[in-house]
Amino acid sequence: MLSIKRIDRYVLRQFFLAALVSMVAFIIIYIAVDLMEKLDKFLDHHVPFRTVVEYYVNFTPQIISLILPVCLLLGSLFAIGRMSMASEIIAMRSGGISLYRLMAPFVISSVVISLAAVYFNGWILPKANQRVEEIIRDDIHEDMLSNQELDIYLQIAPTRILSMADYSWGQRRATKISIENFDPRNITHMVSRVDAPTMLWDSSRDLWRLEGAVQRTFPTDTTAEIVQDLTSAQSYFRFTFTPDELKDRQLRSDEMTNTEFRKRIDLKRRSGQDESRDEVDYQSKYSLAFSSLIVVLFGVPFASKKKRGGLSFEFSIAIAIAFVYLSFSKVFASFGYMGEVSPFLTAWLSNILFFMGALIVIWKAQK
Repeated sequence: MLSIKRIDRYVLRQFFLAALVSMVAFIIIYIAVDLMEKLDKFLDHHVPFRTVVEYYVNFTPQIISLILPVCLLLGSLFAIGRMSMASEIIAMRSGGISLYRLMAPFVISSVVISLAAVYFNGWILPKANQRVEEIIRDDIHEDMLSNQELDIYLQIAPTRILSMADYSWGQRRATKISIENFDPRNITHMVSRVDAPTMLWDSSRDLWRLEGAVQRTFPTDTTAEIVQDLTSAQSYFRFTFTPDELKDRQLRSDEMTNTEFRKRIDLKRRSGQDESRDEVDYQSKYSLAFSSLIVVLFGVPFASKKKRGGLSFEFSIAIAIAFVYLSFSKVFASFGYMGEVSPFLTAWLSNILFFMGALIVIWKAQK
């Protein structure tokens, strides 16, 4: 039993060392390329060195999230490939250690890493991405419209629709407001409409306030409309959304925690909007985290047989597998965005296909 544990430690040491070296190398290359691209912008806008460092500190989690599956795949290929080239795997199998037993430390560690990646991608990474976007907007002065959304339509009740020309979450202010109320017995007939040039959030009352609001009522027995200005008391409305929920609508999917993202999807669903794209992106956060496990299941048995080419061949295989996986994910996501395929299936289909491929590779390698 002691020898088995010693082998596990030896295998894991090789695995994590190769994965860590790969990750550090990729991070350095990624940051160097991005810095060369943005250096002129940092200098032109006199961005302080401290802010540049903060930018790349918060940019690093995004890099880690993208390259983690590739690094784990490289780690497994390099570790097992080196052991295979040194005939260590043949010796282990001669000693009664099967491929399944050899894979055990890789699989267990990959499951733990995948679970940690769920939390990392869902709650840590979005906060870092928000800070990156703040620096780009406030210090580099790009993406100035990122805090503003245009042409918003919300179904706030079964027979009530609210539209606004734009909304600024920084000022909690919307313009060109229209609230349309329809007859529940005949939803094609509009019974009244409220128009206002501006809508503001009153934090003291937790209500929305319309400025200069005018209500038009359309009776069923006449074509003449009744127009009246709303009083100050009548100008306060309680809707099904808050400023924070509207702000969540404007954040990109990678800037929201999974909890915030789920709330935005629910808000869109209540508003009668199509949430297919958001649902695909939400499910992809989980599927991407478990892609690390899938690629390790694929890589370990593949590298267990001695091959010509050495580590350069293993590196080429890792890049090819990662490229195919990402290509499949993007293609399937496009079908989910259009609503033609279930968002859950769209996000997980690449993992399912690669898991089936991994089972085939394991079965062949074990034979």
